[in-house]
Amino acid sequence: MPDEVESRKDLQTRFQFAPEALVNDGRFNLGIYRDPFKQINPLDARISLLPWSRGIKNLLLKEWEHFGLVNHRFFVSLALFNSKRIGLAQVVTYDRQNKSKVIHEKKVRARALDIPKELWDSHASVSTPGLSISIRHELFKGQHHIEFQCERTRTRPGIQGLFTCYEDLQIIEPIVVCLPLSRRRAMYSHKAILPLEGRLRVGKETYVFSKEDSFALPDIHKGYYPYVMKWHWATGGGWNREGQLIGFNLTNNQVKDQKTYNENCLWINGKGHLLPPVRFSMRSNSLEHPWRIQDREGRVDIQFHPEATRNINMNLLFLRSRYRGPYGAFSGHIVDSEDNDINIDHCFGVAEDFYLRA
Repeated sequence: MPDEVESRKDLQTRFQFAPEALVNDGRFNLGIYRDPFKQINPLDARISLLPWSRGIKNLLLKEWEHFGLVNHRFFVSLALFNSKRIGLAQVVTYDRQNKSKVIHEKKVRARALDIPKELWDSHASVSTPGLSISIRHELFKGQHHIEFQCERTRTRPGIQGLFTCYEDLQIIEPIVVCLPLSRRRAMYSHKAILPLEGRLRVGKETYVFSKEDSFALPDIHKGYYPYVMKWHWATGGGWNREGQLIGFNLTNNQVKDQKTYNENCLWINGKGHLLPPVRFSMRSNSLEHPWRIQDREGRVDIQFHPEATRNINMNLLFLRSRYRGPYGAFSGHIVDSEDNDINIDHCFGVAEDFYLRA
């Protein structure tokens, strides 16, 4: 036990404060950080022995913003994904009470997506017939403002939302990472669990999200991924019996040396606790079979119980995608960096089995 406790303390010491920029002198600042970069500048990196232009590097850079908006009844998923060959804009609402989901999705030209270079004062957006998403980042105020509108169709109700996510950096410790994908290439990500308030309108009904029962799970991401991208991911949150807001992020991806570099984290009332590498086990795409997520030390042992499937399959000349992203509940436990055993039976969220060739 003393050796295990010491290893947890050693792992937590890797949770450093971020330098000013993601890239300095052509090199990525690899690490796991507890606050945001002021400059997110992956196009300044030297990713090849050849002197590639910024335009070529931009074509290789995959970028997305995803927000999960959760209260006692709904999970709302907003996604802007830019592969530089094609873009995807998506709004999904899952009603946990009625076990029903509504998907509004548009494939758009990559240039139609506006994904910003920083989060301090910037704007992510897409506007296409039938669907618009606007995400205003104001980290200098500790806020993200989200607005979206999806027009009614013959088979889907109209959906509108107006939300504010609160990321007070005096309270919230996001996990901000720069992790190696190869010798010269890396990925950047910014994740957290945030207090949330706003309103959701589905058809003719309006639902209120309050700070007392709502939270947001942001995923801001940029990376020089291989031609084939793949990972497993799970994130969720909820309140424990003591009234603390608990959240977690767990990933097994293409990052090199995951014992040193990963983005696995537990949050308790905004405070981050780093976690070791994890592995995912799943038997099928059936909702009847839970996913198992574990580490080698016994710190993470949880099951994900899918409630609703969300699949995307594309097979185009230059692009192939095979995606599973069910919503569901979690059960099990995670041991934090102070050796407390945290029960997460109250948590709800999303998991992914992701494959993309683009």
